[in-house]
Amino acid sequence: AVKTFKESADKEVAQQPKPSNPSYPTFPRYNKSTKVSTSRPSKKTEIKKQEVKEEPKKQEVKKENLNQERFTDTKGHWAKEAINYVVEKGYFAGLSAKEFAPNKAITRGQLVTVLGRILNINKTSFKSNNFKDVKSDAYYAPYIAWAESVGITKGRGNGNFDPDKGITREEMAVMMVKFLRISGKNINAKGKEVSFKDDGNIESWAKDAVREMAKLGLVSGMEDGSFSPKTEFTRAQVAQVLYKMDKN
Repeated sequence: AVKTFKESADKEVAQQPKPSNPSYPTFPRYNKSTKVSTSRPSKKTEIKKQEVKEEPKKQEVKKENLNQERFTDTKGHWAKEAINYVVEKGYFAGLSAKEFAPNKAITRGQLVTVLGRILNINKTSFKSNNFKDVKSDAYYAPYIAWAESVGITKGRGNGNFDPDKGITREEMAVMMVKFLRISGKNINAKGKEVSFKDDGNIESWAKDAVREMAKLGLVSGMEDGSFSPKTEFTRAQVAQVLYKMDKN
């Protein structure tokens, strides 16, 4: 039998798959009195609204945390502003999350580490050093190697650096003056020529550095007019020196 054109067409139409959902255009429905859309929001829209709502809460918590006291042992300390500054800059880290130990002596290893952080040195370029008392896996090892390579320090003699020994005020002055020179930092003199009453106790190799640091206004003597060269320099005092250096 010969199929008619109509029968063939009907069969083709019947074989075509039916769409699961008609693709009719949708339009939001409006309330005539308020002209506000009464269309039901999709799940995606609801999630998006919740996310936008929660975001300000996250920002408020973050801001609140920044305003909290960072260290419990710097509250009311004379160098608190300087300490907060050097920590924010990444020069210093606390001894723990809540302890800065401002009145504790800074060690020789800690000081060169701080100076290296200021210049953001590449630690991987300084993997070996010439000091027998500096372990290669110690955090300060690359910084000590760097400090020696640029002439900031030569150690304590006999192949030793004494990384964990507190640094004296006169040793600090020598290291800082050399650091200022190799870093190219220009400091405007804000101090004056000072003659400390214990000048005779300052080692000959440190006299010029002590005078220069005093003239730059980065250090000052004790209340009694002495410099106290053999006294150990504290972490708070170093923070204050670095703060003055940057704010000069």
